[in-house]
Amino acid sequence: MSIGFAKNKVLVCMVIVWVVFSVTGCSRGANAPSDKETVQTSGQGYPLTITDDMGRQIILTAEPTRIVSLAPSNTEILYALGLGPKVVGNTNYCDYPEEAKQAYKVGGFEDPSLEKIVAVMPDLVLASDIHMQLLKAMEDAGLKVVVLNAKTLEGVYSNILLVGNAAGIDNKAAELTGDLKSRVDAVSVRIAKVANDQRPLVYYELWYEPYMSAGKDTLIAQLIRLAGGINMTDDNIEPYPKLSEEVIIKRNPTVMINSYGHGSGALISPEQVASRQGWSQIDFVKNNRIYTIEADLVSLAGPRIVDGLETMAKALHPSLIK
Repeated sequence: MSIGFAKNKVLVCMVIVWVVFSVTGCSRGANAPSDKETVQTSGQGYPLTITDDMGRQIILTAEPTRIVSLAPSNTEILYALGLGPKVVGNTNYCDYPEEAKQAYKVGGFEDPSLEKIVAVMPDLVLASDIHMQLLKAMEDAGLKVVVLNAKTLEGVYSNILLVGNAAGIDNKAAELTGDLKSRVDAVSVRIAKVANDQRPLVYYELWYEPYMSAGKDTLIAQLIRLAGGINMTDDNIEPYPKLSEEVIIKRNPTVMINSYGHGSGALISPEQVASRQGWSQIDFVKNNRIYTIEADLVSLAGPRIVDGLETMAKALHPSLIK
């Protein structure tokens, strides 16, 4: 069964699915706001002091008008808040929404170029915890850098509110998070009807050379639980544990969720999974419960994470989630 469609991506997730980086546009052109293309703000006062996910305090002296994003999740938050016209740079991995592909690219996921970032003259840079080595250099260059590092659904909400606060659009951010929470609540109400012994054991395949899954403290594992499943690797303290075929076969999970987009982008079919040595005896093969999902929907800490939850819930409990 397929729950989504593959999108071509090179090894983005192998460092932690891990937050890929987003930054958009260089010169004003279409990527910077014109006099007629502005973002509605709440009119809050500046200077404004905000605290990022690393506990750092950043003082913004004026409303940001030129924003660089160093993670795809950050980019998705910006566009969901209507801040796309203010984005002047992002990374090679920022490909959603479609407009983000057209933005000026400041480099790769792990190695954005300081020179390219500085060249677009941003008044706000949204970074990730993977950019900590670059952080000092950006600060030395006089850039205002806010680090986002959501590891949970609640963290995603907080990041949306933080970006909205920094951009002076608190009301818009509150509206977006409210909508996302309502959708999550709608799933939770239905899943609450499922008894614990009716919740399927789920094997989430992050990668297959070697086999990798998601540990209990990952965003992916949280989504599996919220969707009414039991994450097979919740007993593993590693965020993305490597697994042997023997372990997977022995645990005999009820459902397999096979993600695409973490690696080469290739979609592995249920037939290919079933043909793996010894896997024909696993319940998810025998009962045809192999599902596929786009990796970005469950691994990027942005607004589409709720799409991922709804997709998972429909797969695990199709009679409850339409």
